[in-house]
Amino acid sequence: MSRRPEVFFVRITFSFMHSAIMSDIRTESQVQPSLVPPLDTSLFNPSQIELEFLRTAVSADDEDMRRRVVEVQKEAYAKYPYPCILGFHHVALMMSGNPVYAAVLESGKNGDTLLLDLGCCMGTDVRKLALDGYPAASILGCDLRQEYIDLGHKLYRDQESSEVRFFTSDIFDVLPSFTQPSVGAEHLRGVQVTSLSQLRSSVTHIYIGAVFHLFDEATQYAVALRLAALLKRERGAIIFGRHQGLEQEGMLDDHLGRTRYGHSERSWPILWKKVLTEAEGAEFAETRVKVEAKLTDTFWQHVFGEKRPGSMLVWSVQIV
Repeated sequence: MSRRPEVFFVRITFSFMHSAIMSDIRTESQVQPSLVPPLDTSLFNPSQIELEFLRTAVSADDEDMRRRVVEVQKEAYAKYPYPCILGFHHVALMMSGNPVYAAVLESGKNGDTLLLDLGCCMGTDVRKLALDGYPAASILGCDLRQEYIDLGHKLYRDQESSEVRFFTSDIFDVLPSFTQPSVGAEHLRGVQVTSLSQLRSSVTHIYIGAVFHLFDEATQYAVALRLAALLKRERGAIIFGRHQGLEQEGMLDDHLGRTRYGHSERSWPILWKKVLTEAEGAEFAETRVKVEAKLTDTFWQHVFGEKRPGSMLVWSVQIV
């Protein structure tokens, strides 16, 4: 008996399921070129910690260091004019400012761990993490744009020497399935990683900075589901990050005309409890998950020479 009709049915069913999973995803809005602010080198004002890092990692000569930072900024902004590139966030140290950073660093020094920086841009945060003592061979930097990764190697001149593994992949290519068993970080050490799907249930620490706020509410939930699919289910596993937030959750006022949602200190834990309930059940979400979220002091967005206030939501989701 021919089995072709059954195979056809399975393919149609999978296609339907995949379409349903992707139906709530709205990818980034395209920006009209006329709305893009011009570059402004006066916005390069690194903190003392950032300055010391850049002198160590880029150049001890401040003039040479600044020239190289600005050079890669121009190349990146010409193709992907994100406000974070305008504000020199490609050389800012954001990860280490999170309250759980010390715990993540200590865990990395002492255990069989694997850290993923999703949306790593030019890889400044992960290079600082490695400099601080997290084993570089246990660090993965992933971005959607290969150009960012290439510019990071250009800036830090470590194409041949960096032990941090960089790769490109799209988080939306990961199906939010929670049945795959964990793989120890030791099994992935030294392996060439080319897709986020290789990391299912295997990542001990996930950092995601300035990514969630690019999307609407439903798409942010879809991202969170996929991060949960990558996270290893063990005590001390952490997802942490930062992105623009609001005192009262709602739509963000976007000068580039994008549709973006801002979570609050109240709504962010609700999102993650819902995600982990879907992934592991209500009891796990209530008893094994600790969510912390705090709006930082006001930061300034530079828009055509005008300063506009905003706040960052700094957060962590930990398995306890």
